Amino acid sequence: MQHKFLAAYRRPIVVGLALGTALTGSFLVGQAQEKPAGTTFAKPGLIQVLIKPDQTAAYEAVIAKLKEALQKTEKPELKQAAMGWKIYKADTLANNNALYIHLIDPPAANADYGVMKILYDAFPTEAQAIFAQYKEAFGGQSIVPMTLVADLGK
Repeated sequence: MQHKFLAAYRRPIVVGLALGTALTGSFLVGQAQEKPAGTTFAKPGLIQVLIKPDQTAAYEAVIAKLKEALQKTEKPELKQAAMGWKIYKADTLANNNALYIHLIDPPAANADYGVMKILYDAFPTEAQAIFAQYKEAFGGQSIVPMTLVADLGK
């Protein structure tokens, strides 16, 4: 009798655990890397970045350097990327971390949205210090490409 009970509930439990693991992983993917990885978008998307709550000022300083880098760049794809790139801070914590949302809409063709890549290129002599600041603040991130379902304003 006990065997039938376990068999009846094993599959839903395994499926539930797998789904929970997948969902958790999709919201907290990766860690800051020493060598910047590229991030491109073929369609609108967002990057969700979790920042330790006591490190928001440090992260916002990194974002200020990002803005400076995009303002001084000579690369047309990065100039275009800046036009459709907005960064928001959520009013509430997510998993006990501050949540920053980078909204990319419209994406720039051939633009690399990798924050550290842009900063390494723009500030090569400051790159290691900026990375250390970013790494200390970083709690996780997910990259979410999106497809428009409905434009309710049109």
